[in-house]
Amino acid sequence: MSNEQIQYLPLEKVLAVKQVRLEFSDETQQGLLQSIQQVGLLTPIRVRRDGERFAIVDGERRFRAVSALKWKTIAAIIEEKALSQGEVIQRQLIANCQREGLSPCEQSDAISVLMEKTDWSQTQVGEHLGMSNATVTRLLALQVLPQSIREQVRAGKIAASAAYELARVGDSARQQELAGQLVSGKLTRDGLAGAMKASRKREQPAKSASRVTAKLGLNRAVTVVGEALCLESFIEILEELLGKARKVRSQGVELATFAKMLGDQAKG
Repeated sequence: MSNEQIQYLPLEKVLAVKQVRLEFSDETQQGLLQSIQQVGLLTPIRVRRDGERFAIVDGERRFRAVSALKWKTIAAIIEEKALSQGEVIQRQLIANCQREGLSPCEQSDAISVLMEKTDWSQTQVGEHLGMSNATVTRLLALQVLPQSIREQVRAGKIAASAAYELARVGDSARQQELAGQLVSGKLTRDGLAGAMKASRKREQPAKSASRVTAKLGLNRAVTVVGEALCLESFIEILEELLGKARKVRSQGVELATFAKMLGDQAKG
């Protein structure tokens, strides 16, 4: 970081290529413009070389503000190391999460591309971006929603938490019906979650213990035992286990001790 040098690049040589952020609030953008106009650009943008020009890695909002002010140059730090598309997306995601947050749909789209470009698992994505595995799962669930519902989420008519519940609805007609009720205010997110839970209970046969073993290769496997297991309950069990494991990891607890702790808690 100490070896990085700030250079002043002509604006016409800076490219605002497709970014993680697709939506820009007029109000916050105007506030940024006024701030830069009054005190100058305090944080340089980051760019990477793209032929004779420079593509933005981080700082498109600042670039837009400076362009609107008709400046001739902009302060920038040039990434000399060649960056893969996955690395660029990762840096953009982290930068935006640390500043003004991306919308859930933007995060979902970016994480999907990031996993495609890097072959990272959901857990690896969470570790690199500082997100829980459950958060990554919920954001990726938005990818399975039809475009019409995604647009309603993007417009703020349906909350992201409610959209996650909608993604778990298998019947498309029912999904659209529930989405309409959410938009009209006839149904809340909690009401939707309750309806989904009641529906799953009605569909389930009499409770009976079942056992599922998921083989992961390289002599690795996970076995889950529960009552009338389905994919949703399988995920819930794994997420609960991951959450408890992460809490004790920082305390240096060994696996055998952790398993005993779980056993004692179950008995209690």
